[in-house]
Amino acid sequence: MINLFIEQIIKEPNENAIIKAKLEVVDWIGYALAGTVTNQALPFLNLQQSLPKGQSLNLFGKRKLNVFDSAFINASVGNILELDDVHRTSIIHPGDTVIPAAIATSSFVNIDTLNFLKAIIIGYETAIRMGICLGEDHYKTFYSSATCGVFGAAAASSYILNFNNKEQTLNKNLNSSIQLATMTSSGVWQCRKGDGEAKQYALANACRAGVTAAFLSQNGAKTPSNMIEGELGFLKGYKNEIKYKELIQPNDNHLINDISNKPWPACRHSHPVIGLSLELEKKLKNNNIKIDEISEIIIETYKTAIDFCDKPYPQNNIEGKFSLQHCCAISLKYGNIKEDYFKENILNNTSIKEIREKISIKTNIEMTNSFPKNYSASLTIKLHNGVVFNKLSHHAKGDPENPMSQEEICDKTLDLINSNFNGFEGCVLLIKKIMNSDGKYLKNKLIWFKDLQDIISKGSKKC
Repeated sequence: MINLFIEQIIKEPNENAIIKAKLEVVDWIGYALAGTVTNQALPFLNLQQSLPKGQSLNLFGKRKLNVFDSAFINASVGNILELDDVHRTSIIHPGDTVIPAAIATSSFVNIDTLNFLKAIIIGYETAIRMGICLGEDHYKTFYSSATCGVFGAAAASSYILNFNNKEQTLNKNLNSSIQLATMTSSGVWQCRKGDGEAKQYALANACRAGVTAAFLSQNGAKTPSNMIEGELGFLKGYKNEIKYKELIQPNDNHLINDISNKPWPACRHSHPVIGLSLELEKKLKNNNIKIDEISEIIIETYKTAIDFCDKPYPQNNIEGKFSLQHCCAISLKYGNIKEDYFKENILNNTSIKEIREKISIKTNIEMTNSFPKNYSASLTIKLHNGVVFNKLSHHAKGDPENPMSQEEICDKTLDLINSNFNGFEGCVLLIKKIMNSDGKYLKNKLIWFKDLQDIISKGSKKC
């Protein structure tokens, strides 16, 4: 089975996949770098100051780190702002582990732009296929972005270390790296039941473990050839009924093309509700209807969204981002979603509380049955005078069926950089360099992350 799996993940990428890989890198630069200036990043900021120097990117400052610490530190911040990319049916955020792993490893070898992008595509393909195979039941208990992300990090790193080798050697080391990664795949959802950095640690650990697996394989480490599907293997440990075909299913499409990008800084399960709320806010505004004319708000959505995000009384920034009620309320109140709207003063704002209290949430069976293929929701707003507004969505903004444009993704990153860092002009040039890297430029030596380190060196506006 593993040979068929390898065959699918290393298939030659098409032009769409190359463009999408560039966009995921641009997206990651914005949300990961902005994550470094948050309170939740402080433990990792403090930790990196005591780590040994190296030659790999450090999102927190001028001093570079060794390849393994770079992977760990940079992966720790990708999910903090809840702006990270997501694949719906695997229910994972592949960019959080794959991209920092590839960046760290690329500093260790002389790699060109095209092969770096291929590594990203391979990493996404690997992590996503594993996530689809494990399915929704796995996601109920385990943080799939970590348990599956480690495989994406291992695959991307292994490809970077072997892209110049013969196909037989590349496949052998890629196989071994993925098998080794089974030994460090972990992350439980209890981390979302309170404050702390356990969720960030899970991604950081998965990323570093994937990179380590790739380097171990490169240095001759061996494992049984069936660590994934064996009777005591990875899949049997996590799942009772295993659909191996999800790992090896031939597919001309590259799964990176199915990635959704987040326009708003909140849990992805809240995005369908946010999109509907923003649309109905415009309708209310166009009809000169005030918020206090609303008598009732009804949200219908799939069960997982409710399990994760039914929080009528959010107490902190994180709970706010995982609250359908709060996300709906601030959308209707402000007609926009900003990071500041999850701060304590807004969480405790009297008018926001009044809107939240009008909201009831119902599980919709059809929407539940269509998840995770569709992240659906409906929103009904009833007025005191009997007028009713209703809107239904099966595809939130950012999904492949309703995508953010290239310009919107680039602007998202530029806005995050401009709000938090002094290197805005450098970031503009870097994004242009990334997005315009076509033809002969794809064969040039990769220098993007030297440019990114220069941007970081200019410092945060909050320092």
